[in-house]
Amino acid sequence: TMHGEDEESPENLVLSDIVDKLNIQFEDAMNDLWQTLMTQELYLHEAIEESTTNFHRKIAELMSKFVEQSQSFFVQLREISVHFSENMTEIVTRFISTKLALQDFEDVPSDLRMCMEDRDAILNLIAGMKDTHT
Repeated sequence: TMHGEDEESPENLVLSDIVDKLNIQFEDAMNDLWQTLMTQELYLHEAIEESTTNFHRKIAELMSKFVEQSQSFFVQLREISVHFSENMTEIVTRFISTKLALQDFEDVPSDLRMCMEDRDAILNLIAGMKDTHT
């Protein structure tokens, strides 16, 4: 029609039919592509959701195991601290008793000699050490 031809000419009708068929094929191809992409998006969304759920579950399991192990270690640390304090009290008491009974202060440093006379102060220091450790 741009060259002065009639719109109803056989050539224009054939070309119009071809363009209409191409347009229909294009729309069908676009629809199929859209359907395929939406299906893939749905699968991807479900996979991400499942992965996220699994991740949350695994993190929760790891955190609970970590807390259980930490609590166990802290119980052990408290027991060791108590045991250390009891041993320290026993050893210091025995040392002081032996040194006082024998009046053997020659190998005891001068700073420690002053403390040996006040047995309660030393036991209080040991108890304070235990409290600090705990």
